[in-house]
Amino acid sequence: MTDHVYTTLTQIDRACTAQALPVWLVGGAARDLARGALPADLDLAVPTDGVRLAREWADLLGGAFVLLDAERGVGRVVLPPASAQPALTIDVVQLRAAKLEADLCLRDFTINALALPLARVLAPLPLTPADFIDPCGGLADLAARTLRLCYPASLSDDPLRMLRAFRLAAWLELDIAESTQHAIQMTAPQISTVAAERVRDELLRLLEYPACAPHLIAMDQLGLLTHIFPELEPSRHCEQPIIHFLPVLAHTLEAVVSLEWLLAGLTEPPLSLPQLPVAVQHYPDLPRHFELAAPLQQHFAAPVQGVARMALVKLAVLLHDNAKPQTKQPKPGGGVTFYGHQGIGAEVAAQIARRLKLSRSATALVVGIVREHMRPGQLRDAESVSARAYARFYRDVGEATPDILLHALADHMAVRGPMLSPPDWAYHMAWTNTRLREYLLPPPERTQPIITGRILMRELGLAQGVLIGELIRELHEAQAVGEISTTAEALALARTRLHERGP
Repeated sequence: MTDHVYTTLTQIDRACTAQALPVWLVGGAARDLARGALPADLDLAVPTDGVRLAREWADLLGGAFVLLDAERGVGRVVLPPASAQPALTIDVVQLRAAKLEADLCLRDFTINALALPLARVLAPLPLTPADFIDPCGGLADLAARTLRLCYPASLSDDPLRMLRAFRLAAWLELDIAESTQHAIQMTAPQISTVAAERVRDELLRLLEYPACAPHLIAMDQLGLLTHIFPELEPSRHCEQPIIHFLPVLAHTLEAVVSLEWLLAGLTEPPLSLPQLPVAVQHYPDLPRHFELAAPLQQHFAAPVQGVARMALVKLAVLLHDNAKPQTKQPKPGGGVTFYGHQGIGAEVAAQIARRLKLSRSATALVVGIVREHMRPGQLRDAESVSARAYARFYRDVGEATPDILLHALADHMAVRGPMLSPPDWAYHMAWTNTRLREYLLPPPERTQPIITGRILMRELGLAQGVLIGELIRELHEAQAVGEISTTAEALALARTRLHERGP
């Protein structure tokens, strides 16, 4: 326990002792201590109004008060960072039953139905199992790495707990008990009754984990995934051309598995994963070396308006082929096509993002990846591609360039599976490294502005308007591929383009 947390809890304990008020550390905080980890945030249970106490403790500790649930007596204290420690959140919850044990039995999972008297938490002696109040057998389930419901109606009381089950299983590497899996399968349709913001937050937290793909697959097997995303259900039995080894929905899930395998290779040594792509199972020596691993790690770690970028990219991968069923058409002579599925799929992804109330930036990233996910393949397979074509790609997709390039790799792997050609894969990896190098490490003379609209208007006698914007785009494109590198060269090219246009 950090000094900041210890000092905070000591002040709370003194205040409660002065009022002869019992207080317990409960839920995830108690669970984390039971497994030998430091809790990131604190949950305290009290036999009185938690809102009133949270207000008092916020004043006592110099923090901010947040009302969470007045009816159930739940308040929050948020303390600012101190001594290089991050901000601390303390949720104060009024018992929902006459006794603590009965209150714990109303919680979601047995591993969260644990409590410790606050005074015992602060005592210098190491904690033992006997110190925990454990009416549901949570300590035994922690030891067995099992996630189990506290009571049969737990999921109906709060259907979001279904999604939380998979998030906890991913985070703590737990197996979901068969009885709990059955309950999820029976309750899955009720997820539609949960507020979109709550579903969004729990889903994104799940997608943030490096190895969430097996849990997405399990969610689908129990019927939960397509109750969250009903737009994906038509793709379940949508067969694809012979180059694919899976129908559409299974392909998208395999693409998430493949993306996680690629991202796991950014660290040294590579992160171990519980599930490998089918292609890697057949060809264990497939390369995944990225020359610019460190910048890529930074790219995927950077949040997008508070949301982990990695989570949003996985969401885009999950949605990238959502429009294939409605665009499926037979080809003359046999086979099928999915022309335009990326554009229609981007529109559907935008609708899903709005339903989940994603921010504008997060929505733009997800929609952009879905809309542009075919473009790397089109560039890679073309017989001849100019430097300008690559420059336009980088310009059009911007910061999403690494996301779309890695998506293309994951899609390739998920398409071919056991039929993947190792030489083709090696070529695709090399091609991707070249594109990443061009995007992430362009020479300064190709990125520093050499011309502005104001200069064009002054030097060429032009009025402000659409023509200026068109010239600027073309000049920036020429600079990006090294055709021009000075203002004088930019003006000369602009004069040439104006002459070609005529009067």
